[in-house]
Amino acid sequence: MQLIDSSRTVFAIARVADVGDRFEGTIGLLFTPPDLRKLFDEFEEIVNEQSLSFLNEIQEKIGANRIKAIFEDGSEIDIKDLQVYPSTGDVSFQRAVVLTTATSLAGS
Repeated sequence: MQLIDSSRTVFAIARVADVGDRFEGTIGLLFTPPDLRKLFDEFEEIVNEQSLSFLNEIQEKIGANRIKAIFEDGSEIDIKDLQVYPSTGDVSFQRAVVLTTATSLAGS
């Protein structure tokens, strides 16, 4: 599986499994741009130091990159709550719910 940014550039390769409401697995960050890698490093540091007051801020910064996952079968999903731990190579994320006009009208 590949992770792509809003310009559709592949920045990471991952192996994940669907575990209920999340995908979890391992990730390689060889192609990750330095600015995005820095956000992942900051996220891991915040979690490890249990500085939870900063967690929402860093997750918003990561989420602002509008990251998508492309699976081996070509299917593509928007993701949210991306958690990358560079030191261990662990990754997890959730499928984002994308509201479309049809979805909005169906809920009316």
